[in-house]
Amino acid sequence: MKAKYIFFASIFALTAGTQGCRKYVEVDQYDRRELKYTNDYAYLLNNSTVFTPTFGLPVLSGDDFIFANLAYQQQQPETVAWPYTWASQMVPDNTEDLNWSRPYKQIYTANEVIAGVLQSEDGSEQQKRALLAEAKIQRAYAYFVLVNLYGDIYDPKTAESAMGVPLLLQPDLFASLKRAPLAKVYAQILQDLETALVDIPTTVTNKRHPNKAAGEALLAIVHLHMRNFDLAANYADAALKDNAELLDLQKYSTSASGYPLAFNHPEIYLSKQVGQPFDEQLNPELVALFDTKDLRRTVYMQGGTSQMPSGTLRSKKANVMQARPDAGPSVPEMLLIKAEVEARNGNAAAAMEFVNRLRSKRFKSQDFTPLSATTADQALQLIVDERRREFFATGLRWLDMRRFNLDSKLAKEFERQFINQDYTLPVNSPRYIYPVANKYLQLNPEIGQNPR
Repeated sequence: MKAKYIFFASIFALTAGTQGCRKYVEVDQYDRRELKYTNDYAYLLNNSTVFTPTFGLPVLSGDDFIFANLAYQQQQPETVAWPYTWASQMVPDNTEDLNWSRPYKQIYTANEVIAGVLQSEDGSEQQKRALLAEAKIQRAYAYFVLVNLYGDIYDPKTAESAMGVPLLLQPDLFASLKRAPLAKVYAQILQDLETALVDIPTTVTNKRHPNKAAGEALLAIVHLHMRNFDLAANYADAALKDNAELLDLQKYSTSASGYPLAFNHPEIYLSKQVGQPFDEQLNPELVALFDTKDLRRTVYMQGGTSQMPSGTLRSKKANVMQARPDAGPSVPEMLLIKAEVEARNGNAAAAMEFVNRLRSKRFKSQDFTPLSATTADQALQLIVDERRREFFATGLRWLDMRRFNLDSKLAKEFERQFINQDYTLPVNSPRYIYPVANKYLQLNPEIGQNPR
């Protein structure tokens, strides 16, 4: 039997050839402890190096950043230039794509917990079931990332036949890597999240671990991308009932001292930090969306470098947060999901209430003026703009750009110039789906390449 595997970075020292791979699975390794006790499975889920990172490519593919200086463009490596120009390749040949391998490493680790924790020793039934629930939420999040980077955009009309990603539900090196349909991947994500809510704790030691509110928040996000808007609003409501705390940026308008760390940030439900931080020039179109008194300009932006055009701004989120920007589910995202659903349902005033609830913590009290909308369409555009303001430098904009392809009033063509060449990303372009790295296809051609 031919060994089939996705490169799980750092999990296995895979040797060349089928026999080496099979021997690794069948022979006890001196440096690998057998999973036996309940705490062994807890240790797997405690590995923040495995579970905290999320995607990095979307930060470059979206329109938060630009490279406006030709000399600076010429300095950029292929790993920056290719995602920035929506190229046919994202990483060089024989190179890992961490946006692919990291989620699959998370999935493999979660699968080990799911497969064995209930039979483990020295743990209570409650502890075992809580660990099982946590592993399901981590697996669901990883598949949500993968399918929104390497799968088709979810359209309820075509999801049954649309292209998903390999769906691996057991810690098995020899599993088939043929892609599952998009609908099947999303069905598994929903199943994992829904069943996890039964046993997941309401409180956790830190935000690196999911609690019930995190599961509810992820369900809200997943249903939003599935265009199940009312269900998205219902789960956002549930998450907000558990935690609706917003960080008041007035406290950090003069100094970032004391800014909360991601694993203890009050707004975050589950910490998922951007795989690679960028502090490049912010798109002037994005900067223009900010009121001059918006504290997000003060707290999260700084002046450009000498390689950037004069007067430009760049992100300093990584410095303020003392970590990579967080793209995990958050209170602001739940509020903006509620707002979006209200706008889509024709309730402009109600939609703006949720937007202003967020914005009231992004200005000094004396500077805050509520936004208003006279029509649902106007409200929806204001919500899209607010999402851009709130989530810049996290990569979430790319996920929005993908799903807005299905909205005639929000879909748009994107253009950029790089090293004297013009690049265009048309509406519904296949380049909204990242190509699978050649390294994986050479060993596992059944995965299949995405069209470009």
